[in-house]
Parts: sequence; structure tokens; C-alpha cells
Amino acid sequence: MTAPVQKEAFVGWTRFRHGDFGCTVVTDGPMDIGSPANGFPKADPREITELLASAFLPTDSMRLDQNLLIVNTGQNLVLFDTGCGVNHAFGKSSFGPQIGAEIGRAIPNMRAAGIDPEQIDVVALTHAHPDHCWGLVDDHGNRLYPNARVAISAVDYNYWTDLSRIPEASTQHRKNHFSGAYYNLLPYHDSLIFIEDNREVVPGITAIAATGHSPGHYVYAIHSLGRTLINIGDLSHHHILLLKRPHWEFQFDYDPIKAAETRIWHFDRIAHERHSVLACHFPFPGLGHLRKDLGGYTWVATPIDLGTKKGWSKG
Repeated sequence: MTAPVQKEAFVGWTRFRHGDFGCTVVTDGPMDIGSPANGFPKADPREITELLASAFLPTDSMRLDQNLLIVNTGQNLVLFDTGCGVNHAFGKSSFGPQIGAEIGRAIPNMRAAGIDPEQIDVVALTHAHPDHCWGLVDDHGNRLYPNARVAISAVDYNYWTDLSRIPEASTQHRKNHFSGAYYNLLPYHDSLIFIEDNREVVPGITAIAATGHSPGHYVYAIHSLGRTLINIGDLSHHHILLLKRPHWEFQFDYDPIKAAETRIWHFDRIAHERHSVLACHFPFPGLGHLRKDLGGYTWVATPIDLGTKKGWSKG
């Protein structure tokens, strides 16, 4: 009789080099956001099904990973986005028992990778949506990254922390976007860095405006030894649907038309210049390249060198 397979703990981190920089990716856990047809309400459901089936993916649900990049420049330890976090009022509970069951793993995975949250110098936010900034504080409003400054666009900060906008939100989940951003960002009010287009956040890391998905959405270009890695934030949520059909409107885009224009503009440039990409919501760890094809793009994942999983330190 065959013994039952023991479920092992998920190892949610990996490491790679980018020029002179040591890079670690940790996961906050996968999100199942339900029917793909709901995510792309103006797309033909049959076309959605065909694209997912051709990629050997489920056609009745859509999984998004949460890949959080940590870059050690030698001078600064920079975390990009925080995941959903584990706040009782927001975090897991806001996403419900199915969607939230696997999230909230960022800090345990960070510690497993040998990084203490107290070591983080800068938390660079692409924008202030739940899965990007709700992991900044604990259930008591305490800063989870006590020594960090938080980099964010002033537009996104002012928009999402404006509680007067709550009544106009169409659902409780969307109302929570404002409450959760306020709850997580206000404890860092004295440690904010308001980023600007094409300005360095720290040496080697430049913020680039990429609005549409959120009023003040930004991506980050990470430069070292003549190489560039682009953290694309939420330019694309899915490695098949929004690459093969980059003009499609996504459910959570603030300005869907602008988001599609921005996505195509940036992806054309990234593909042409052959930059590396770190994609928050693509299959873990989200590291790869974009190849431009007729009408869209193809995701080419970069193989991870398991020999880079040894420890390293800042300085």
C-alpha cells in the first residue's frame, strides 16, 4: 500500500542577480479572483476560454500570483510593494475565505530568505491598491517595516487616502480600497517619498509614470552594469490574456482606455530594448522577458539559477 504524500511547506522565495545587485523575490501567496469573464467584462468569453485553454490553464478561474521584489543595491534594501497583508479588517478578510485563504505570506517568506523587515530601507509602491500596499501595517496599525521610507506618487497617495470618496464607491470591496489605503499609509506619513517621473528613488532605481490602472500608477527601472530590469507593477495582471490581448479592459483599471494605451506603449519599449521584467502577478517568481508578436506579446520566463539561493547582506 502506497503511503500518503506528506504536504511540505511551500518555499516562497528565490534569488537572482541583476548586474551588481542582489535580488530576492518573495510571494505573498496566490489570489484566485474568480471567473476570467468577470475580469474582462467587455471581452468575448469564448475568446477568453480559447486563450486560456491554449495555454493549458483553467478556464473557469483566474489565479494571480503576488511576487514582491527586494533589491539589495549595496547601499539600500528596497522592497517593491507589500502584497495584501494579514490585517483583520482588510487583508485576508476583505478578500473572503476563498480568495484570501493563501495570502499573507510575505513577511514569513522574507524571513525564510534571511531578510528581516527591519532591514528594509525603502518600500517602493507601484500604486495603492490592496494587493500592493495593504501589507504595510499589522492589526494594531503598527509599521511592519519600522525603518523604511515609503515611495509613492502624490497623486495615488492623495486619491486613495481620501475617505470622502468612499460613498461614491460601488461595492464594499471598492470602499475598502480607500479605507485600507488610509489605514496602511497614514502610519508612514512622516516617512513618505513622493516619486516623480524619471527621477531616482535611490541610486540605481528610477520611477517611471505609467498611469491608467490607478490615477498615479508607476513602474520602476532598476539599472546596474548596463542592464535594466523593469518592475511593471500592474501594467498587466495576466501573462496570457493581457499580453495576447493588450487592448482589453481589465476589471480593476481606474481608466481602462488609458491603462491599455499605457500598457502597449511600455511593452513595445521594453520588448524593443530587450529589458528584463519583474511582473507582480505572473507565475512565480515573475522574472522574464517580453517578445513582441503580431497583435500582442509572449511571456518568456527566465530560468532561475538555484545556486543563487545562498545568503547575502547589505553593504
